[in-house]
Amino acid sequence: MSTETSSHPIVAPIRREVRVACDVDTAFELFTAHLGAWWPVGTHSVFGARASVAFEDGVVVERLGADRAVWGTVLRWARPAGFAMTWHPGHGPDRATEVAVDFAADGDGTIVTLTHSGWERLGEPEQVRAEYERGWPVVLSGFEQLLANEPSATADRWFALEHRPGPLLAEGGSVFAHPLFAEHVAFLDRLAERGWLVAAGPVDAAAGTGMTVVRVPADVDVERTARDDDGSVRDGLLQVTVRPWDVRFTAR
Repeated sequence: MSTETSSHPIVAPIRREVRVACDVDTAFELFTAHLGAWWPVGTHSVFGARASVAFEDGVVVERLGADRAVWGTVLRWARPAGFAMTWHPGHGPDRATEVAVDFAADGDGTIVTLTHSGWERLGEPEQVRAEYERGWPVVLSGFEQLLANEPSATADRWFALEHRPGPLLAEGGSVFAHPLFAEHVAFLDRLAERGWLVAAGPVDAAAGTGMTVVRVPADVDVERTARDDDGSVRDGLLQVTVRPWDVRFTAR
């Protein structure tokens, strides 16, 4: 039987597997809800190292300031067994391939299988496939490193929340003088009450930028907390970028 159609030869999918030392539910949660904690945006993104990436309402979105790039849209979501999505970072949906990620128990760990297919939709499938053939091992190694040791999946994690003016702020206005800034202060108070707040303050007061450092339990969805629990971010006064911080030394 022929493996070609009249106009588009069939190109074999890419399949990559990694094994991580946690159960299936934890692997799925960390892969999806904490995508920004392990994805190597410095080398594999549209906007570079200062960007953030996360699942947002069934879409994977990369953000840097006011810039936004959609990487793909979820087609299948079967927690914790796996998910599938269109895939077109840096391009429009007309150049979408398809990525599926499946999670299967393997003793006391989980096998994560990524399948990247749909190359036939592209004008230069072999070239693009070759780039991903080299790229996916690098990307998945970030997930492996996040879960390299069992304690790392349960220990506290550190994050820097970088805040900057959002679209609600009028030109020339001050975020600190805006009534909604009280929502940000209340958010910081709640972080402190939970024992998560390490430090917070302006970086450039004139520009309205600031930083909040938090230390949280492993099961906390920091991306969601920073976006949805801070009224000043939710309503557009501030924008936030969440950056994992690999803290190696503290005073205590």
